[in-house]
Amino acid sequence: MLQKEDKSLDATYALPRIILAMGAKTVESVSDQKYASQELSEYGYIVIREPSHYSSDFDDCQTVHWSWVKECLIASRYLPLPSWNTEYSQET
Repeated sequence: MLQKEDKSLDATYALPRIILAMGAKTVESVSDQKYASQELSEYGYIVIREPSHYSSDFDDCQTVHWSWVKECLIASRYLPLPSWNTEYSQET
């Protein structure tokens, strides 16, 4: 049986697989932007976990919140990109 910590790690590892299943050619998952293999602006999308993690480092990037990814999955379509002036809830 998995421990609670193991389940949260499993969810973290599932994110890249989900995005690949949505049609991405490549996915890179890093715990901090300093571990990214490319400049942030070179990525198609930067998916961040919490809106509070958004920073000015992402101004030149296509940045989306994890809730947006989930909403696209549920709707089975590409939804309008999120506005960072809008609050997103984790309930989606």
